[in-house]
Amino acid sequence: MFTDCYCTQFRRASNALTQIYDAALKPVGLRITQFSLLRSLARLGQATSTQVAAELSLDRTTISRNVKLLIDAGWVDVVEADDKRERVLTLTRAGQKMIADALPYFKKAQQQVERDAKDFVKTSSQGGLLEALEKLQQAGAETSTA
Repeated sequence: MFTDCYCTQFRRASNALTQIYDAALKPVGLRITQFSLLRSLARLGQATSTQVAAELSLDRTTISRNVKLLIDAGWVDVVEADDKRERVLTLTRAGQKMIADALPYFKKAQQQVERDAKDFVKTSSQGGLLEALEKLQQAGAETSTA
């Protein structure tokens, strides 16, 4: 059903994108939320749940729920931080291997999204879609801090 509300359309598109990535990652037993969290930890090295939540623009409850699944799978280790209210998360070797195993499937989904979006994103750079999304994120961040 059509609506002229950008927010509703972006939410619908986000759900559709999640389905594309989840389907692509299914052969390795991951969901895009889990893969994103693993990659975030790989970028950060070690981080608290709060830091990962900020990195992924998600709330801590969502992070906590997903981190538990990754810990149970053996892909993430947890140690107590100096502040007992926080835990420090690190990627295990099994987590690093999972990223490597999942990367080809992730890239397949990326290519599908790029193909589907190319008629609508008019830019000469290959990362045009990512640039547009980054600008939207920056606009949202500026609005929330104003």
